[in-house]
Amino acid sequence: MDTLNRLAYRIPGRPRQVQLEVTNRCNLDCPMCPREVMDIELEHMEWDTFRTVVDKLHGDEDITLTGWGEPFLHPRIFDMIRYCKDRGHTVRITSNGLFPKPEIADAIVASGLDALTFSIDSVEGEVDSGHASHKALKNIERLPKIRQNGKPYLRLQATLHGDGGDALCAVIEYGARHGYDAVNVGRVDRKYDASLTRPGPVEEARIFEQADRRARALGIQLDWLQYGVSRGLVRWFYKLLRKKLHRSGRYCLKTFDYTYITREGQVTPCCLLPEKKVGDALAGDLDAIWSNADYEHFREHYRDTCGKCDLWTVDMVDMPDSAGTTSTPPRPEPALS
Repeated sequence: MDTLNRLAYRIPGRPRQVQLEVTNRCNLDCPMCPREVMDIELEHMEWDTFRTVVDKLHGDEDITLTGWGEPFLHPRIFDMIRYCKDRGHTVRITSNGLFPKPEIADAIVASGLDALTFSIDSVEGEVDSGHASHKALKNIERLPKIRQNGKPYLRLQATLHGDGGDALCAVIEYGARHGYDAVNVGRVDRKYDASLTRPGPVEEARIFEQADRRARALGIQLDWLQYGVSRGLVRWFYKLLRKKLHRSGRYCLKTFDYTYITREGQVTPCCLLPEKKVGDALAGDLDAIWSNADYEHFREHYRDTCGKCDLWTVDMVDMPDSAGTTSTPPRPEPALS
């Protein structure tokens, strides 16, 4: 039924995935991260703001406690995990792995956190592009050794840069070697930095095939939104139907059941759109905001706001040429009206 709803873009009556921007402070300075230029305040979410928002949820939502910073810098991050778990939520976090205290790893395992993703673009330590740190690698390698009964679910998340095919395969091999469950791959966002490079559509597809073969050989799941996710029959159906999802790509995949709530309690459709506020979760009802006129208008006309962003679309829009710069797509964008 969910697949049919996605194909027809019949969105659920309320969001099922809620991302809370618990902090925008970070202890890494990755060159492709837009946090310094997004006009956002680099601070923690207040505890009262956090409680007010979570108390308005139903209890069955997946909650991701991650903003444009390192979540484990927040002094009350484990209180936040516990507060959400006590109310029945599935709780996920994405981290850079550079923990501020050595005891963080043990606290993660004891917290009941359901899933933990580490952003890692290279296993070589410090590099010129992407998420990478020698100190972080030590924590990333330790978590699979100390987790209990396969919890938390552990994933590595890599951003594919212009010449990143070999680096991605190295991340996949690293994840399999250290007992990770999956590797997730995303495109580079060039909205805030046009100097960043990434593969064009033909090269991206070639890299996926190479990475997919390597992942299958090593027995680790490879999730790549534009190509395949999950395992087995689900993966087969996804690869078959992915270009038909959301009325054949008319709507961004991000807008189906996900919403983002900033550290001030403002609701936006995406983590990359701090300026696109569609409601106030502190003053209003999140279910009502989810279906209000502003949110509906955004879904129908998201290209007016998002431009050429294609991080959550199947087909590439902002395509690099052979020199690594971008050019206008040779085909028209899908009509939105």
